[in-house]
Amino acid sequence: MMGTHTALLVKLSLLLCGVYCALGAPQSPASSASTTSAASSGRVNVKIKTGVFRGVTTADSVDKFLGIPFAEQPVGSLRFKAPVAVTQASNAVKDASQFGNACPQPSSTELGAPIGEDCLHLNIFRPTGISSNTKLPILFWIHGGAFTTNSASNPQFDPTEIIQRSVAIGKPIIFVSTNYRVNTFGFLASADVPAEDLNAGLQDQRMALTFVQDNIAAFGGNPEKVTIWGQSAGAGSVEAHFVFPSERKLFRAGIADSSTGPFKNSPDVTTFDKPGKPFSRLLAATGCSAGRNAVSCLQKVPFETLMNISNTMIDNTLNGQLWQPAVGPPGSFVPERASARIEAGNFLRLPFLGGTNINEGTTFSTTVKGLGLTGTAQTDAFINFIGHLVIDNSTLSSDVMNQFIKFFPANDPTLGAPFNTGDSLFDRAEAWYTDQMFLSPRRFWFQHASAVMPMFAYYFGEFIPGNDISLGVAHASELELFFGPIPPAAAVEIPFATQLRDFYINFITDLNPGPGWDAFTPASQRVLQLIRDNITMIPDEIDVQQVAFSNSAKVLNEFEK
Repeated sequence: MMGTHTALLVKLSLLLCGVYCALGAPQSPASSASTTSAASSGRVNVKIKTGVFRGVTTADSVDKFLGIPFAEQPVGSLRFKAPVAVTQASNAVKDASQFGNACPQPSSTELGAPIGEDCLHLNIFRPTGISSNTKLPILFWIHGGAFTTNSASNPQFDPTEIIQRSVAIGKPIIFVSTNYRVNTFGFLASADVPAEDLNAGLQDQRMALTFVQDNIAAFGGNPEKVTIWGQSAGAGSVEAHFVFPSERKLFRAGIADSSTGPFKNSPDVTTFDKPGKPFSRLLAATGCSAGRNAVSCLQKVPFETLMNISNTMIDNTLNGQLWQPAVGPPGSFVPERASARIEAGNFLRLPFLGGTNINEGTTFSTTVKGLGLTGTAQTDAFINFIGHLVIDNSTLSSDVMNQFIKFFPANDPTLGAPFNTGDSLFDRAEAWYTDQMFLSPRRFWFQHASAVMPMFAYYFGEFIPGNDISLGVAHASELELFFGPIPPAAAVEIPFATQLRDFYINFITDLNPGPGWDAFTPASQRVLQLIRDNITMIPDEIDVQQVAFSNSAKVLNEFEK
């Protein structure tokens, strides 16, 4: 074991050399069986069972290994099926300098890669120069996108600055990001889908975590020190892996930015079979018939045809929320509602950090912005908005809707404060959405789980210069500070962004975000207010009545069906 004096010298040298310091000299084949560096060519090789993956070394002192397959590609007879592990051993050298395909979804300039059905790839980023015996902690990133869109190749998720900061403070980490199937391809739900294949997108994430357990040591990582981190649907996925865990231990802690709780609602798979619901509509559009041959028929639909049908259905759905992770029969990934498991205490007891932003709901409420409605017409539009945010609104009662109207009345300047826009319908919708979809599930989870595991909660309130003021402290706005780069117009945020990164890096390495951030406990229900120049612990008392109503058995039963 390294002596105390030596350890202090190593730590000091890391701090002095900063982000440009390599963590040890490049390893030769003689000194490391799994890692070789080729600094002169900017390429670096790592050998694992499935091949020799040749990554790239950047000018920012980060090694990138991109587009590594973590499962057999879900094409042909594997479409809509649970992921299958790659078992074929290989000594072939495989290029890992480019991202793999983004999974099928509507086209976007933000994906950072072509779209293809063969999309089950992950990416590994590490400080340059480490060997296979370094055993660094792992930060495993799960992207958001409403379980409908996005990709690990999105340029917004470049972890270079996070890795650089981890090296600079002497707590270097490895960052892993993964694709997973989304929308129709990842969350096809029906009584006709075999139980073991339901919620394939969540199963993809589990398979990627399993791949990390089996292979990350070759890249210099410690499989016993994996922290999973996600935002929005990615955060909901993090919580889902706590509530519906694998039999194998795949991680030791979780971070959830703006968790969806873990799901906005939890419909039974049979809900999707009803007339006018997604599975019924998909069969009608493809010419397939319901029954035990429905999935095999859908597997034979040409890829472009199926993707175009799926994309059209997504585009015709409010906020693109066509599918949700569904509750299936025994043997499925989600065999019961998450809220029921949480109430029963049936979840992993591991350190957890998470929180919400002030105005989570603004970007999800723009369809009702600027309509200029007043009186009864405005209230009707508010109720209509709520009703179109669940797969099946037939169980939403007038009692619940009337209470929402009372809690979120017209012309209330406190709704969305301090970023109330004066557009009454928009302010009502976004305030309701913030509470119902984000704040309520976060508080439900923390109030039930904090008695049995370490939990740290935050409330993000920083408005970043240059952002749209009408959206306030919007959903996902904090990611700019974590990933960077900070634009010149927001340079004032750099010290704050550094502090946020340090909190997370501390949690990843030490399972505690550090001084100034107290744990959330049943006896001390406090959250860390994250505002530049005003980082302080405050009581978790935002919208107490509204949240308590949303978390009541009546409302949960009506929204989770």
